[in-house]
Amino acid sequence: MDLMNIQPVVQSIADAIAAVLKIEVEIANHHFIRVAGTGEQRVSVLHKMEGDLVYKSAIRTGQPVIITNPGFAEVCERCQFFQNCSETGEICTPITYENQAIGVIGLLAFNEEQRHRLFENTEGILTFLGKMADLLSSKLHLHVSLQQLTTNSEKMVKLMNLVNEGMIVLDDRGTLSEMNLKAELLLGIDNKSVPQNVQKLLQEFVNNERALNQTITLITSKREKSLFLTKQELSTEGQPNKEFLISLQDVNEIQSLVEMATEDQRKPFDQIIGVSTQIVEVKEFAFKVSQSDSTILIQGESGTGKEEFARAIHFSSKRREHPFITVNCGAIPENLLESELFGYERGAFTGANNKGKLGKFELAQKGTIFLDEIGEMPSLLQVKLLRVLQQKEIERLGGTNPIPVNVRVIAATNRDLQEMVGSGNFREDLFFRLNVIPIVIPPLRSRKEDILALSEYFISIYNDHFHANVLGLGKDVKNLIVNYPWKGNVRELKNFIEYLFNFITSGWITMEAAGGLIQRKLEVDKKSISLPIPSYSLVEMEKELIKKALQFVQNHHLNIEDASKLLGIGRATLFRKIKKYQIDI
Repeated sequence: MDLMNIQPVVQSIADAIAAVLKIEVEIANHHFIRVAGTGEQRVSVLHKMEGDLVYKSAIRTGQPVIITNPGFAEVCERCQFFQNCSETGEICTPITYENQAIGVIGLLAFNEEQRHRLFENTEGILTFLGKMADLLSSKLHLHVSLQQLTTNSEKMVKLMNLVNEGMIVLDDRGTLSEMNLKAELLLGIDNKSVPQNVQKLLQEFVNNERALNQTITLITSKREKSLFLTKQELSTEGQPNKEFLISLQDVNEIQSLVEMATEDQRKPFDQIIGVSTQIVEVKEFAFKVSQSDSTILIQGESGTGKEEFARAIHFSSKRREHPFITVNCGAIPENLLESELFGYERGAFTGANNKGKLGKFELAQKGTIFLDEIGEMPSLLQVKLLRVLQQKEIERLGGTNPIPVNVRVIAATNRDLQEMVGSGNFREDLFFRLNVIPIVIPPLRSRKEDILALSEYFISIYNDHFHANVLGLGKDVKNLIVNYPWKGNVRELKNFIEYLFNFITSGWITMEAAGGLIQRKLEVDKKSISLPIPSYSLVEMEKELIKKALQFVQNHHLNIEDASKLLGIGRATLFRKIKKYQIDI
């Protein structure tokens, strides 16, 4: 296996490395022929290298070699340029293929500026070179695979028939050499006998150098069909005619695949359990906004599942292949939060890592950062976060240069940020920047249908975890938990089910079997454990109506005046009754 077989690719990778590191690059094969080079090394590409003992050492040992003092190192003693080397530094690493060294990537410094860049972060340079060596190895492997495919017709036909696309091989004269079964099916033909009109369309497509893909419409014996074509040249040196691989896909099948992909994108939201109208609407809304890059503010009481929604939004988005980074702004001390979010340069403060540190925003590059408990963020950091949202760049602690970041921000809070803005505890401009897309998660007590659905889900989880065989909740327990307020929301319900599994491992969970346990955990009076008795108290009915009106305006993002209109009472009267009945708003 020789890197010379993919010389243009090797040269392009050398150019890319040089552009990134701003250091001269040369790549040699195992015969010490310079396959690629930049700067002064480019003129001697494809020539034999004389006496490069450093590269020989790298290939012999299979290990990188670092020369900080070229011309005076031990490995340089037998070199013709010993004590008279034009280089100021060199790092090289071997390229391996199937556990054999097949070449070397060398980074060469010829002045002090390049030397500084070369040895500023030696560990990082070696990691980068290792990745580039792996890339070259994979490119060579791809080349070998393509050679095998193009030279072995029988194997290629078998592979083509495994692909769920129509595949045709033909040359620029329109001569067809291969066709798989899927292509025959799409074109509606038998025995590879392609109609003249179809063959003409295909020939025009391969001879159109500007067209890499094209949609055509054919009328077959069965129906009209739209096909999407793509092409790739297969020609090798020495062939008299250009040969192309054309793939054919039914446009209707592509649309079906797109629809299936959309369904797959929704799967992260399947992990959020709920059957109530409120939660279904919130999930549908959250999926829609997951497809954009706009900033989201998730609001809801503690334990309602704000992080689960943020995670589902990320893994349903186009950023799902990139990091999802979470930061709890209330759990990190104020003096450390800035360095956690934005990182710091080496020597930024006493005790700092001498290599510096990447912040969460940089770690989330191209992905999503979830800022939980955003209401706890100190005022100084609110200003810095506002700049990140406006300028799309961060500045490390102790740094002077802005660093561009491409990160979607999802923030969450269980506090009333608007009230905090009014009291001066949260910046109004930051609130508006965060609240581009608001999502409000309703508390569990307002969607009682979900209490039972979540209970069944948690029972199935803990049956596996505890190796238990609990069949479910008895009717009396269901009545109790549906009417329990669950101030801790989903988190409290989950903990309650786990608590029961520590004592009950089989059968039904009923009041007869677990009444004492439930009373102890939920701290309810014994009388309340019995089946609920209807109440006809006018006071209770008024209290319940006020609660429902307040819940309605909250769910529909209305205000307190709208609630007073629904109830047919004045605003002052409503506030007085809220205070009288001690209703949370």
